[in-house]
Amino acid sequence: MSRFITATLLTTALLASVSSGEPDQTAPTAQTATSLLDVAIGFDGTSSLAKMKELIAAGADVNEQDPRGGTPLLYLCYPLEMDYRYNHDPHYAGAVNEAITTLLQNGADVLHENSKGCNAAFYLQSKPELLKELHAANLMPKELAVRIPYETAAFLRYISKRTKQASQTNHEASRQYLIRKYCAPVYERAEHRLKAIITGQQDQRRRTGDIYLLLEFMRLADSERAHKFVHSLNYWEHGEHFLEETPLHFLDTLSLLEWKVDGTYIEKALRKLDSMLPGSPEEMIDCFVAAPMGMLLELYEISVGEKALPTIRKYSTCNEADLAATAYNLLLRRNGQPPIAPQELLQSRSADEQPALDAMSPEERDIYDCAVVDHALRLNEPTELTPELVQKVRRQFSAMQLPRHADIIGQLLTTEGTLTTDSYILQAAHHSYIEQPPPSPRMKIAEKMLANPGLFARKPAPQK
Repeated sequence: MSRFITATLLTTALLASVSSGEPDQTAPTAQTATSLLDVAIGFDGTSSLAKMKELIAAGADVNEQDPRGGTPLLYLCYPLEMDYRYNHDPHYAGAVNEAITTLLQNGADVLHENSKGCNAAFYLQSKPELLKELHAANLMPKELAVRIPYETAAFLRYISKRTKQASQTNHEASRQYLIRKYCAPVYERAEHRLKAIITGQQDQRRRTGDIYLLLEFMRLADSERAHKFVHSLNYWEHGEHFLEETPLHFLDTLSLLEWKVDGTYIEKALRKLDSMLPGSPEEMIDCFVAAPMGMLLELYEISVGEKALPTIRKYSTCNEADLAATAYNLLLRRNGQPPIAPQELLQSRSADEQPALDAMSPEERDIYDCAVVDHALRLNEPTELTPELVQKVRRQFSAMQLPRHADIIGQLLTTEGTLTTDSYILQAAHHSYIEQPPPSPRMKIAEKMLANPGLFARKPAPQK
């Protein structure tokens, strides 16, 4: 099966889950259907249309719902964009259109939302000709009433649903309708909520996830206003604010969203934090600027592209090990190579879900093994290490002219040659490892990868 067919099937399944809540029932035929909902689920053309009219004449509820809020109208409307038969069989399409019209004529609620926040009006945007006919027949409301909850948790659920809807529709008309009717009118309230979090006026317990959700929604609802809001904050002028918890969460969210911040604003914050970097390896203790400066470098590279390279190269040789490693990772990304993480290295080596380590060359395997041990020591997760791996990487670190790091990982081995289980030794090794000044193993690994771009260049996924 080709990738195109696979993607189409996945998209169709996704749209079905969004609109109907993934119903469990098997689609009935027109002959076996006993309700309008059954007819709509198994709609097969003229016979289903006749059955639907018969049920309506007998007094059937046109707004009948399944457990997840799906109605007959929703079941008929959600496949319009992707349904192959609807788009290629005019007789079937005519029956669907007439069924939709019949339901609306008999009081079907076009604004009813299922558990995923979708309504029929949203899906009808993908068929402008049908929508025009429905408007001409006065079957569509001219002004749609948007019900916006005020309570914080309900409001956040509302904007979460709208953001997901926008990402899940492939039809631009449906997306623009959603933004215009359901997102743009809510922008000011979302910005107000975000300001309350930033200024500490709102409960801080859920702030990290809320900042992401609010920023993502604001960019969807009104991209220009959202960017103006981000630029208006005094964080850029006073970069030291990014050392505080909430501004750091905010900066991390911008990085995750790959937000394009004006480069001049990022430069201001970098200059302020740069003055707080250690002047020498001996001054590294209690230096907290690595995290925000690393995020700022990522934003800078996203925002200005190639122009950021001189600044990134500058920080790749600084006295803060984590910041230097972040800069190296950005250089690898610019070079089309994966970050220095074991799983990323494996995925770049093979497009399979479980790539074989045996397929690596000896030089590739050396780099991978060093990354595995480095990852385990930095995160204090030695469970995947073996005595043989530690011994090998200890020799590799020595060859890389990293004697101190080699000594630290050597502490993981007992006199019998097994891995220690002493939690005190493991914790001490972890802290000693992350407190070492540059050059670090990650920097050395990155230098090796940058010098040999063919080793771990990302390979395209195979056609299935």
